[in-house]
Amino acid sequence: MKAFVKEIDPDGLQKRTIKKTLFGEILSGLKLGAAYAFDVESYKKFYPLARKEGLNVAEANFEEMKSKDFRFFTVQLTGL
Repeated sequence: MKAFVKEIDPDGLQKRTIKKTLFGEILSGLKLGAAYAFDVESYKKFYPLARKEGLNVAEANFEEMKSKDFRFFTVQLTGL
């Protein structure tokens, strides 16, 4: 995350707070309508937990997304 922030805002890294977010926090946010963007490593951790929780989340094809210059996979619950 630090590398990404440095890339998009080189002078702003010191102004930002980057912290580990627990699955429960993400789940609560999703239920409130928030969207979360995951990189490949974070989605590998999130996906099995989300499926176990009963969320209908898609498998992410990061190789295909990389070819389109996308680095993140966004999840947002619909029909809330």
